[in-house]
Amino acid sequence: MSISKQPSAAETDLAEIWGDIVSRRQLAISLIIGAVVSLLFYAVALRLFQGIGSSPAIDKALAMLMGIVGCLTGGLICSRLFKPKRHLSEDPSGSDDARIAVLQQIENEEGEIGNARDLPETVQAEMKEVGLYDLFDQYYQNQKTGDR
Repeated sequence: MSISKQPSAAETDLAEIWGDIVSRRQLAISLIIGAVVSLLFYAVALRLFQGIGSSPAIDKALAMLMGIVGCLTGGLICSRLFKPKRHLSEDPSGSDDARIAVLQQIENEEGEIGNARDLPETVQAEMKEVGLYDLFDQYYQNQKTGDR
């Protein structure tokens, strides 16, 4: 017997798009804003550029270029209206064993993990700042000696 939890209203409003979680409502509003702004830019540009180019095809191409600018403008508007919902936090209870398991998974998926000592000094400094340098260094040294 299995008991399944009913998703909340907030959870059913979410969708996964290109590996990111978004609000369906905000996605729909963003699509409408993007379509309206890009079509508005295109229509205005088509009128403004009419007769400027050497042929009607050039006029339409210029208007289409402005339509692309309209798409970017719509994206900018939506990015200002809808702030990210993602909150990242570090789990201080994460053990070194869990981190090593992640490194092993990365190695299995991406290939051998190199020596952190071979990285540029600025990268090493950043890794030390966030507490990852020693973990990568220890993992590499254990990898060389066969201790896993």
